[in-house]
Amino acid sequence: MDRIEPALQAKLQQRPQDTVRLIVRVAGDVTQAVARLKELEVEVLRSFTLIQAVAVLCSAATALTLLQEPWVQTVEEDQQVSAQARDTQGSR
Repeated sequence: MDRIEPALQAKLQQRPQDTVRLIVRVAGDVTQAVARLKELEVEVLRSFTLIQAVAVLCSAATALTLLQEPWVQTVEEDQQVSAQARDTQGSR
């Protein structure tokens, strides 16, 4: 399983000075991951213990270094998500 989508990795490599918002999925304790992220000077925006993930803000270069951490499972862009209502009664 890839830790990062190739398109996102290329984007980070092309613009290492850019600031990016990411979701980092972690293996193990989220609290320990948050502590390590802070050591790496990554701004932690929010942690999600249910899905073992952390929303972060950091430079693209720092994001690429996160891929070397053994507890990082995946790194993806933090994007707005929306849900569509579904008619469960059928259309009439």
